[in-house]
Amino acid sequence: MISLNPDEKILMVLRRHWFVMVGPTILLVVLLLFPSLFFTLAPRFFPSIGEDPSFQPVINFYLSLYILTILLYLFIFWSDYYLDIWIITTKRLIDIEQRGLFNRQISEMNLNNIQNVSIEIKGVVPTLLKFGNLRVETAGEGSSTIREAPRLYEAKDIILRYSRHGHRPLGNTEGGGQDHSEQDRSPETHS
Repeated sequence: MISLNPDEKILMVLRRHWFVMVGPTILLVVLLLFPSLFFTLAPRFFPSIGEDPSFQPVINFYLSLYILTILLYLFIFWSDYYLDIWIITTKRLIDIEQRGLFNRQISEMNLNNIQNVSIEIKGVVPTLLKFGNLRVETAGEGSSTIREAPRLYEAKDIILRYSRHGHRPLGNTEGGGQDHSEQDRSPETHS
């Protein structure tokens, strides 16, 4: 799907936080359980439903259609959740956004062009579970936002570190733990 340059490495892969799936999944499970509740209570109010065998094929058809529709919505929601990805590499920020089953948008941002990275956390649950929105703005390519992402501060630090230092790894390198990315400069001599 995504090809990396030979000197490019993946630093982090972000997806939306798992908590985003909880509410819609609970709703869809309740909707899946609704027919069993209905068929438990319906014979009390409509005795002919349980006794007349001519209703059974029609009931089975609509029940199957209902369950398949709920499962389809669950699959669409899950695929949208799972396939929305941010990939942070040593050179680029790749945003893959899935919209429905057959619509995908892929955009890339060069880390050298990034001007601002901001974090927004709204609400009690996102604050407690440490997830929110991460927005990256660039000079000429616009902006990109990943919604409800975990590990916001770690992602922000990685993006800023690699955008400010032109893809050079930071921290301990060869030679006693110092960063030797700058060449030693000899003092200028005036003749």
